[in-house]
Amino acid sequence: MNVFLKSFSVLFLALFLNSCASKTQDFSVQSVLVLINTKDLKINDAGFLKQEKQALNLELYKFAKPFFTLKISDKICLNAACYQKEIFNEKFLKNAYYDDFLEDILRAKPLYNGKNLEKQNCGFIQKISTKSYQIIYELCEDKISFLDQMSGTKIILRKIKGI
Repeated sequence: MNVFLKSFSVLFLALFLNSCASKTQDFSVQSVLVLINTKDLKINDAGFLKQEKQALNLELYKFAKPFFTLKISDKICLNAACYQKEIFNEKFLKNAYYDDFLEDILRAKPLYNGKNLEKQNCGFIQKISTKSYQIIYELCEDKISFLDQMSGTKIILRKIKGI
């Protein structure tokens, strides 16, 4: 093999490996314990929350098989049945709220642009009341808690730390 061919092969291999190694991961996956308690949804299991830039997926498992899949992008899909966000909120969370409400909870973001946000040592708490809802929403370390006292909707998400 001539020197030129060897040099070209080494350069090609180095560029190939470098291009593979330099790609950044555009998503994160977290093991979670999830409690969702509404009139129509009663879930209390472990699963995975996959966060991407444009989508969010929550998959819960029983006997090593997914039984609950929630995908949020431009719509909210529950086990392959898709809904406009406001319709999903009304149907399953028992209140219209705003479109990205559930996504904000799952991403641990403040609700309603941080309305009534009180910072705490471990995160924050929000208490928001209107004619339609009475929300207590708290983020503390690896736990997200949401309760709408009027509708009885409760969501708790706890990240499972590695051993």
